[in-house]
Amino acid sequence: MEDIVQIVRQIGQQQAHNAYYRDCYSHFKLLQELTEHTFTELQRLYKSGTERSTNSVHQLLRNFQNTICNMVERACEAQAECEEFCSVNESHSARVVFEPIRRMYTDPQASLQGTG
Repeated sequence: MEDIVQIVRQIGQQQAHNAYYRDCYSHFKLLQELTEHTFTELQRLYKSGTERSTNSVHQLLRNFQNTICNMVERACEAQAECEEFCSVNESHSARVVFEPIRRMYTDPQASLQGTG
């Protein structure tokens, strides 16, 4: 009976890991698409060269920043959900990977001090 409980526990942990990595992959793909879109739009605005493009650049970058912040939060939430069932290897940790980014957007002064 103990063997069955252990197997069920391992299956649950594997499913939690799979869900976490699936979430991480979808966040990565979204980031890749967002980066490509932002780059393309910045190139388009640069080529247009109008004064209105300055406001558009700021809006585009603000949207990029907001989306990244939301993705960081969602990745950390996915890790927390996974950790309800099992631990996450530090090398695969959303918190470890995204902490510098989170700090940069929430406390720019602290991130500048951390790079020196």
